Amino acid sequence: MRRFVVYLISTVFIAGAFISCQTQEMETEILDFSKKFYLSEDTTLGGLSFQAETEIPVKFHNMEVLENVRKQIIANIFGEVFNNFPADSILPKYANNLFLDYKRSNETYLANNAEIKESPLILENEIQIQGVAMYLDDRILSYSYERYAFMGGPHGNSSRLLYNFDLTNSHLIKESDLFIADYTESLTRLIKQQIVEDNAEMESVADLNDFHFFEDQIKPNNNFYITAEGIVYVYNPYDIAPYSTGQTVVLLTFEKLRPILKPENPIAYLYKNE
Repeated sequence: MRRFVVYLISTVFIAGAFISCQTQEMETEILDFSKKFYLSEDTTLGGLSFQAETEIPVKFHNMEVLENVRKQIIANIFGEVFNNFPADSILPKYANNLFLDYKRSNETYLANNAEIKESPLILENEIQIQGVAMYLDDRILSYSYERYAFMGGPHGNSSRLLYNFDLTNSHLIKESDLFIADYTESLTRLIKQQIVEDNAEMESVADLNDFHFFEDQIKPNNNFYITAEGIVYVYNPYDIAPYSTGQTVVLLTFEKLRPILKPENPIAYLYKNE
């Protein structure tokens, strides 16, 4: 009898460990790198400042999914070729490639040192990138890649792209995976209404143009990330408003989205028990 009890306890322990392993969340690590690249030995002639911080998946119970997701993230941020390099060399190699392109594009200007010294700040440029997980559990990874570049002019340019991975198969989750057919009109209406609700000075959708939004350009753009509360749409400068407005971030709660979500979709588990 005692043998059976010991065996039973051991079996339960092993089964529990197996289940725990199978539901383990993906683990990530942060890679960071920064460097100032000077155009010449004369550092007064300016150069390019590079700063980067990227979160990369490194561990998951499903190795195939881990590799596929990892490769997609690296390819989307740096380019497909960087999947051939060790993780700790990606940022230095990428930064060096950017600098070589930058230097080539300024060869003619660099040749005239006198002209540069009259306005030295014109070649004090910078590039910043950040890749970070916005939401992560054992079934979903929402990933944000943001890039800012200042290459002269009145201001820099920034962009933010979102990628949502189904960790059961490593596929990217698109709007068509989440919403019912002919969802665009209803989702557009929800987005516009939420922008109004988020701006205390607006009273209705009719006010959008008065507040410098391009009302006719506001629509679903597949650029979203997932949270436990809902889906967050991100619009970059110039997408639906002038540069001065910056990014427009719109959170649509699952409660508001329920009527247009497919009954069975990759993120239904986040709200079905509410």
